[in-house]
Amino acid sequence: MEGGYIYQKDSFHTEHFNTQNNFQIQARYGEIAEQLEFVADAQFSSYQQKQNDFTLSDAGFRQLNFGAKYLIYDHYKYYVEKRNVYSWKANQRFKWGRLIPAVALYGGIQFNNKHHFYYPELPETSLKTMIIAQQHWSQRFSITYNFIGEHITNENFRSLSYIVTASLGLSPRWSIFGEHSGIFDRKYKEFTVPFKDEAALKGGFTYKITPDLQIDAFAGTSIDNTPHKIQAGIGVSWRNLKKFEFKDPMDL
Repeated sequence: MEGGYIYQKDSFHTEHFNTQNNFQIQARYGEIAEQLEFVADAQFSSYQQKQNDFTLSDAGFRQLNFGAKYLIYDHYKYYVEKRNVYSWKANQRFKWGRLIPAVALYGGIQFNNKHHFYYPELPETSLKTMIIAQQHWSQRFSITYNFIGEHITNENFRSLSYIVTASLGLSPRWSIFGEHSGIFDRKYKEFTVPFKDEAALKGGFTYKITPDLQIDAFAGTSIDNTPHKIQAGIGVSWRNLKKFEFKDPMDL
């Protein structure tokens, strides 16, 4: 189970800005097979727009997703670094095999609230897909790549985006992360949203309270200023690990 709260403010100019309070909860279930995981998540948000003396506000569920993720290749399950008993220098060299990523695929159905204030004309149901890859550069440093397709079957609202997250473990409990996200292409009816308008940078930390309970916090900002966006959020994740033992809580 994962859940969190995100605050976002969009500033167009001094007399026009939007604020959002977003809540998300996600449940993941993987009892059937180690490679297969079922995922369900829901997003609720409240929205307020202020422009001069005009104020508009609304709240409601934004979307509900059901899908499955399958780990098609796990390089690290079989990768063993060979130790050279004759050379300390050889053992300290970077092992290029670490760059071969583990890869997973996600596919699911996205249910959109047709009466939601943010995108009121989105289709009620659509297809969501993801390609997820993760590299472990070392035992403490990893990079995860998410390539996301939303509304794939609807040409008027198709969205292609990415998220790249770098994580560094500082200790068995503390880690920090940096994230860059952006849009390859996004359409809203006949309009195409430029890539640069949605690029963003985030940074934060995670703290493992117990082996199965973790909290996190982050803050971020958009790169472009049309509008300028700031975000901040907190979250918590908990797992009930009975059958399978994964090498790292951030594994695919």
